[in-house]
Amino acid sequence: MQLRMLQGDRNTAVIAGVAAVVLVAAAAWFGVGVSSANPKLADVGAWLWTRAKGKIVHVNGLSGEVDGYLGDKAGRQLRVVQDDGNVLLVDDATGYVSRVEPSQLTVSQSRDLGAAGLQLAVSGDTAYAVDPASGRVQRIDPVTLNSVGAPITLPGPLGAARIDGGGRLWVPVTAKGQVAPVSNGAAASPLKVGEPGEELAVTIAGGLPVVVNSRAATATVIGADGGVGEITLPKGVAQAAKGGALTPATTEGPLVPILTPGDSGLLVVIDTSSNSVLSTKFESPDPAKLGVPQVLGSKVYVPDQGKGSLIVWDSAAGGRPTTLQVTQAPGPVDVFVKDGLLWANDENGDKAVVIDPEGRKHDVDKDDSDVPGPTSTPKPKQTPRPEPSKTDTRPDPVPTRTEPRPTQTREAEPTREAEPTPTPSREPTRSPTPTPSPSAPSAPGAVSARSGPGKVTVSFSPSTGGKVARYTLKTSSGAGRSVPQSVDANGPFQFEFTGGDCANEYTFVVVAHWAGGEVESQPSAGAKPCVAPGSPTGFTAKAKNRGAELSWSAPANGDDGVTYELTGAATNNGIKGTSFTVDGLKNNQKHAFKLKAKNAAGESPDVATTEVDLAYPRQQYKNKNNDQTNTLIRPAPAKNGDDNVGKIPQGQYITVTVICQVKGQSVTESQDGSTSDIWNKVETQYGNGWLSDTLVATPDGGFPEGPLFECTD
Repeated sequence: MQLRMLQGDRNTAVIAGVAAVVLVAAAAWFGVGVSSANPKLADVGAWLWTRAKGKIVHVNGLSGEVDGYLGDKAGRQLRVVQDDGNVLLVDDATGYVSRVEPSQLTVSQSRDLGAAGLQLAVSGDTAYAVDPASGRVQRIDPVTLNSVGAPITLPGPLGAARIDGGGRLWVPVTAKGQVAPVSNGAAASPLKVGEPGEELAVTIAGGLPVVVNSRAATATVIGADGGVGEITLPKGVAQAAKGGALTPATTEGPLVPILTPGDSGLLVVIDTSSNSVLSTKFESPDPAKLGVPQVLGSKVYVPDQGKGSLIVWDSAAGGRPTTLQVTQAPGPVDVFVKDGLLWANDENGDKAVVIDPEGRKHDVDKDDSDVPGPTSTPKPKQTPRPEPSKTDTRPDPVPTRTEPRPTQTREAEPTREAEPTPTPSREPTRSPTPTPSPSAPSAPGAVSARSGPGKVTVSFSPSTGGKVARYTLKTSSGAGRSVPQSVDANGPFQFEFTGGDCANEYTFVVVAHWAGGEVESQPSAGAKPCVAPGSPTGFTAKAKNRGAELSWSAPANGDDGVTYELTGAATNNGIKGTSFTVDGLKNNQKHAFKLKAKNAAGESPDVATTEVDLAYPRQQYKNKNNDQTNTLIRPAPAKNGDDNVGKIPQGQYITVTVICQVKGQSVTESQDGSTSDIWNKVETQYGNGWLSDTLVATPDGGFPEGPLFECTD
C-alpha cells in the first residue's frame, strides 16, 4: 500500500490546557522584556524547557548551541507547544497559555484557558482546545488565542486529539469506539475503530491518521481519499497496561512505533507504505518506565525514565539496542521530532541532545546564558561547535605531560628491548596445566520478527561468551520451514520463515548450539507470515443486461487467503477469486464499484474503482408480417383496439430502431401464427412507440433477446 502525502504536513503538538477562553493581560504573566538588539534565531531549532530554573531556551539544531532564551518562572510546570512559527507556553496547573514572539523574545499574547486538563492541538494556522472530560472541542486562533466559531461537543471521555496534514482534527471518542474528524470547527461523520471503552491512540504518520486500538490489537489507517484500512498487530499489544499502548503524536514518514508499557517492553513498528509489521522486545529491568517512542529515519528512540536515557534501536538493521544517556540522574526525558531532528530534553536539568537522521548528535548546554534574552545582549556571532567524531561520547582530553614527548619515547624503547626472554624452565610448568572446559555462551538476544508477503524475517543478536557452532530456529507450532536451516556462528544472523498460515500468529526462538549443548533465546513477539494486502489492480467492468461482469488482478503482496470486499452499486464482503458477476442493476444508468482486498493480516485503505455504463445498446431490424394490413405502432406494450401513435403502411418493410424490450400483453399474429409477450420500444419514420415482437425481425430466443437490454425506465 502506497499512501499519498497530504499537502501541508506538519508536526502536531498536544499539551494539557482547559475549557473556556478568557482574555487577560498579554505580557504581564510571563514578565519578560526584549534584549537591546533583535535576536536572530536559527530557522532549524527548537525551544526547550528547564523546570528548576524556570527557563526556556532556543537551540540551534545544526550546532546544538543556545541562541536565545526566556525566563524566569522557576517551579512552574510549563509545556512548550511549537509548530512552525507558533511557540506557546502552557501552565499545566492553571491552564494559562502565552504565545512567544521569537523575533522579540517576548510574550505577545496570553489567555486564561481555565483549569488544567484540556489538550491544545496546534498545526500551522489551525489550533483546537479539547476538553477530554466534557467532550468540548473549540477551535482557536493560534496567534490571538481567541475562539473561532462555536464549540462542538462530543461524547466524553476523549482521547488525545491530533491534526493531520490537511488541517483536520482527529478526536478519539472512547465511549463510542470511534474517531471523529473535525474540519474548520465542524464535526464530520465518525469512523468506527473499536468497541466502546477500548483505548484508542492517534498518530499522524506522513500527514495521514493511524488509530491504534490496544485491546483489539489493530491499527486503522485512514487514506488520503478517506478510505479506511486495518493492520492486525501482535496479540501482545492487547496486554498493554491501563491507558493502552504508547504512540507518538506524529511521525514524518510511514513508520509508526507502538510501545506496550507494562511487563513485556514490546515494541511494534508498522510501515504504512508496505503494511509490514516488525516487533521486538526490550530487555529493560522496568518496562513500565519506558515512555512514548519516537522515530527518525529507521531508528526508534524510546525514553527510559528509570535511567534518564534513550534506548536506540535501528528497525532496519535489527540487533541489540544501544543506550544514550541524556539526564545526569534518573528521571523523565521529553523526546520529540522537529525539523527532521530528534530532540531529547532533560526538563529537570540543563542537559539535552539533538540527533540527526544519521544518528550524529550534539550535546546541548541549556545553561548557556551568553545569548540574546531578557537581560543580555546577543553574541556578535554564533560559532558552531565542530562536529564530534563519535556519536555517543566526547573526545578524551589530552593528558598534561611533564617531560618532552621525544625523551619519553627514547627511554621506553630500551626498556622493552631489554626485557628477558622467558626461560625454558617455565615451559614444563605451563604444559601440564589442564585445558579449561568450554563455557556456555549467552542466549541469543534481540530477536525481532518482521512480517512480509508469505514470510516472516527473523533477525537476532549473536551469543556472547562461549564458542557457538551454529544457530537454528524454532517456531511455536512447528509448521513451516526456515531458510537457511542453520546459521553459521559468524552470521548473517537472520532466518526467513515461510510456509505458515496467514491466519496464525507465530513466535520464534533462536537456539545457539555449542559443544556442551544448546542455549535458547526468549520467544519473540508474535508475527503472521503475511501482510495486509494492497488494492487489486486492473479492475474492470463489462456491461450486461441489468448487471456487470467484474474482473481484476490480485495485489502483488497478497496470499492464498485473500478475499475481496465489493461496495458501491453492489455489495459483497467475501468474494474469492478475481471475478464476480453483478445482477439486478437498472439499465440505462452508470454504476460505480469499489473493491478492497483483505486477509487475516488486515486490509489496505486504498481501493480499486471502476464504472459500468448500462446504456441501452440500440439495434436496427426490419419489420415483418405487414402483408395483410397496416402495422400499428402502439402507445404501450399492449394491443388495445385501434390505439396507435403511428402506422407503417401495409406492404412496406422498413428499418426500425429497437431501444429495449419488456414483457407485456401476449399476442398472436394472424399472418404467420406466431405468439409472443415481448414488446419492443422502437423509433421509426412513422412514429415512436411499441411493436409486438411478432412484428419485428429480432433475434429469437430468451428475454431480452441479445444483444438487447430490458427496459427499466
